[in-house]
Amino acid sequence: MKAQLRNTLSRIYRTSERVVRENLHLYDSEDKLIADSQHYWEGIDREYIPGNAHWRGKGIFTNDDERWLKMGRHNYEMYRRLAGVATVDNQPATIVDWGCGGGANAVHFAPGSSRYYGTDITSASVNECQKQLIQEGYHNFVPVQFEAGTPETVLSTITEPCDLFFSTYVFEIFPTKAYGTRVLDIAYKLLRPGGQAFIQIRYADNTPISQPHRWGYAQNLPHMVTYRIEEFWENAISCGFEPQLVTLEIEQEVKLGRRYAFYLLTKPA
Repeated sequence: MKAQLRNTLSRIYRTSERVVRENLHLYDSEDKLIADSQHYWEGIDREYIPGNAHWRGKGIFTNDDERWLKMGRHNYEMYRRLAGVATVDNQPATIVDWGCGGGANAVHFAPGSSRYYGTDITSASVNECQKQLIQEGYHNFVPVQFEAGTPETVLSTITEPCDLFFSTYVFEIFPTKAYGTRVLDIAYKLLRPGGQAFIQIRYADNTPISQPHRWGYAQNLPHMVTYRIEEFWENAISCGFEPQLVTLEIEQEVKLGRRYAFYLLTKPA
């Protein structure tokens, strides 16, 4: 009962603080949020960070390997359903995994591809992703580490046109919506004509907690960036994409959060 009361009071406090900051426009600058994001994810020596980066056997995945596998499998099956990919023979040849973390998605998406680019802002996560793929017998992984402030440098590292760009559990932890637009633009440039982007976001409804927080990166991590469903669709169009489908999950089966939207976008052929 006491724990429940503390959690309730904590939620009320956070909501009140958010409302005050919204009314007074007390937001952190984009530069600060970008720097804070780099600092946060580099803190891999802090016990909870690897878990938040979806490393196998860390954080919420400690002693729960099936949950780790199920998370990535869920995302892969969601992509295949939206893209109409019926068999592994239709697997995209070249794949960009934006924010690859500890490889939870990679172990499902990589097999069958000829080249798999794992990108992240920390070398620790890129190396962990590669480790997991090697253990699965996959050796066509290309590590791509970049600094949070300069995601465009990836364009000089990945020079071949790619078939699939995908990103899950990442757009919601970007510093700002403007940063998300930068990454959408990078995705468009990385893809070949006719290539696909599969992207998950957290969507905003009418509840205060669902609104983008825009301050306190570490404490507001899951709520940094949210979009209205049509807003992200329109952002994709403005970057040149042709949105194909979107599907919603009010709450994920793997209990990672609420209000998830998955988009399938294509680059015009």
